Amino acid sequence: MPFYLQLLAFANHVCTMPIPFPGMNPYLEHPDLWPTVHQRFISALAEILKRQLPPTYQVHLCDRRYQVSGEDSLVVGSPGLDWSRAAKTLNGGGATASPALATLETTASDTGPTGVPACELERRPIPVLVPVPQKIHETYLEIVDSNETVVTVIELLSPKKKRPGRGRDLYERQRETIFGSDAHFVEIDLLRGWEPSSIYGPDEAGDYRILISRSEQRPRAQLYTWNVMEPIPAIMLPLKGADDGLPLILKSAVDQACDRTDLLVNYQQSPLPPLRCEESLWLDAFLQQVGMRPCRAS
Repeated sequence: MPFYLQLLAFANHVCTMPIPFPGMNPYLEHPDLWPTVHQRFISALAEILKRQLPPTYQVHLCDRRYQVSGEDSLVVGSPGLDWSRAAKTLNGGGATASPALATLETTASDTGPTGVPACELERRPIPVLVPVPQKIHETYLEIVDSNETVVTVIELLSPKKKRPGRGRDLYERQRETIFGSDAHFVEIDLLRGWEPSSIYGPDEAGDYRILISRSEQRPRAQLYTWNVMEPIPAIMLPLKGADDGLPLILKSAVDQACDRTDLLVNYQQSPLPPLRCEESLWLDAFLQQVGMRPCRAS
């Protein structure tokens, strides 16, 4: 196929423009895209807050750095390894022994031309995994007053903060520290995968969540939930004073995070994590409506 036709075929399947989803774009949750989306969302939200906050407040873009290893840092999908077998080996058994191991009873007289036992020549290495350290760099926001006192902390959840492991353990501890302080806390969860952060209350079904915890109201807090077919709810960002707050539309930060020409999204495929049946049907109809998928023949 000529090169220009290959480019045309690629362009018909991939979009670099933001799609007017009513709320969260589920394609942005893809593991390959989310690290970039996470950073851009935090940066976009910081710029929005700088324009909207009263002059007595400032917003700081903060870094959190830590290192994980072991199961937290395994890179799945590298070529040349049978990961299912390697995982069984690491979990203690379950993997079939190498054929070479079955020849251990071969006598020393069964030797090769070099004098090495034939069983040694037949051995093959077993694929295994090693705990490679991985450095994690995450960003979050702090709103401070004129005295540089932290008024509100804003976190956007990442897979490391949601799935079991050191990243979640570290985040849970930092979360508890905030709950024991005088700072307000806003936790934004735009990932459908893994378990939500710990709260006590009704098990509200929802693809996405926003938790707002005002310091003077703890342990009571507000939880917003919605699904992929619904708009992201507007929230009141807590500031100083029991009744002080800033109306905030998070959808604009999401749109700015994906309004870049280098963020390629293939809307012909299903998003990851997969949607439920009803939501998949809605997504197909929506993408047809906005011209990103061909209409089905009736």
